[in-house]
Amino acid sequence: MELRQTITALECRLMEALSTVDAMKAKIEPLEEHVNAGVTKASSNVVVMREAKIEDPKPLVFKGVRDVQEVENILWHLENYFRHDKVRDDEAKINTTVLYLSKTAMLWCRRKMADMDKGLCTISTWDQYKAEFKRQVFPNNILYEARRKLRELKQTGSIHNYVREFTTLMLEIPNLTNDDLLFHFMDGLQNWAK
Repeated sequence: MELRQTITALECRLMEALSTVDAMKAKIEPLEEHVNAGVTKASSNVVVMREAKIEDPKPLVFKGVRDVQEVENILWHLENYFRHDKVRDDEAKINTTVLYLSKTAMLWCRRKMADMDKGLCTISTWDQYKAEFKRQVFPNNILYEARRKLRELKQTGSIHNYVREFTTLMLEIPNLTNDDLLFHFMDGLQNWAK
């Protein structure tokens, strides 16, 4: 009976952690918009205060490392940079992104631009650019590899390290249900932790 209570407690903690992650994601975007607005409302009157100039950190240069986290992080930084600087034009987003590419990523971009000049392909929106960019720099069979790693993940050390590895893999696989997550999490635990 004590083992079942421990399993139930672990399941509850995992579900709470997943709910917390979802709640944090839902709260981040409105907070960013609020911070970027620079507008203060007082009572029923709207008082516009002088917008404080916040120095926006520039995105890091992406060298073309074929790593999921690196690719997602550079795109996330660029999106936030565009939001902060109020860049809405797709062409401006694409042209700005080029400034933050080097090595392999820059080579890909130069070839893609040359293909566009020759009329071999067309990239006219930011979403098209991101899709082409991901297609080029994501490792081959990324989803398959992430699922394989999740299936093979076993707790060999502390639960803390296991949870960190599990969370990293979980974020790489977009369509896992809560039931799948719970199954994989529990399956990888050592027997004493289950």
